[in-house]
Parts: sequence; C-alpha cells; structure tokens
Amino acid sequence: MTRKVKIVAASGEDIPQLIELAFQLDAHVSGAPREALQMTAKGEAELARRFQTFIDNPYKLLLVAKHPRAGIIGMGDIALWKHAEVWETPERQGQWYGVIDDVWVEPDFRRQGLNRRMVLELVAFARRHDVESLRLEYSASNIEAAETWRRMGFLPVGVRAAACVTDVLDLLDDGG
Repeated sequence: MTRKVKIVAASGEDIPQLIELAFQLDAHVSGAPREALQMTAKGEAELARRFQTFIDNPYKLLLVAKHPRAGIIGMGDIALWKHAEVWETPERQGQWYGVIDDVWVEPDFRRQGLNRRMVLELVAFARRHDVESLRLEYSASNIEAAETWRRMGFLPVGVRAAACVTDVLDLLDDGG
C-alpha cells in the first residue's frame, strides 16, 4: 500500500489540502477535536502564503505524501538557515542548519514507513545543500513524536518554556 503513496514536493494546488492537514496536526497536538478548531479568513490566507514560500524558496522544501485515492495524507517541511556571521567560534561561522517542521501522517496511514520516507527526503535535501546540523521541536506532551524522533537520532538539547503574559505579570507584580 505504501508503494502507491508518492512523496513529492508540494505544489500550489496542494495548499487547500495542506491547510486541512495543518488543522489535523494542531488538533492532535492540542488534544482538541478537529471540528472545534476554527481559523479566520485572514489566518487561512497567511497559512496559504506560508506554504507558498516553501514551494517558492530554494532553501525550503515542503513535501507531501500523495495517495492515489485519498489524496494528500502526509506532509513535512525543512527550512535551511545560516548562522549569522557574528561568531568568532569557527564551528559557528557561516554554518548552515536545517529546521524540520510540521511532519504529519494521517492516522489511518501510519506505521507504513511514510514518516520515515518523508524525513529521509528532507534530510537528503539538507545534505545536498551541505547542511550538517538539524533541529526540530515537538510538544513535550507528544510522547509518540518524542519516540519517533529519538529513533531517528534526534535528542532533546534544550527547553522551550511557555507562559501566559498575564500570569507572568501577576507573578512579577506579586514579587513571586
């Protein structure tokens, strides 16, 4: 069944389905039902523009997994970035790194190697651009993602914390 699924670079005509996959990904991460998530027209246009930049920019790659009958059943992207030329440390000077993001396979199509195939293509794209360092992030509560990325060699190296502005202000005002 997975042999029928093609992993290809996204095109502009894929954007409506990619927006729906972004909803599915967000619902999974947040734990909210898909039907509870709403987006403004402005938000949808912004997301479409974001996807288009991945299609148009030679330092970005947006992949889709296309099933002959089900359509787009997966996606993943990578953006290549260059460290600013402000470091004296030789290993940071002008070094490129890749940021993998929004890797998603619809639940009915998991455990068939599609995630692995997409990540292999994303990493090969990075390699073709002489990138040696990769980064990604996932929700700490997403144990499935943590295990998937660990099996591919990604290890946590830092902590990203989140807070509500009003909570921080309340704590700072209280001397907390």
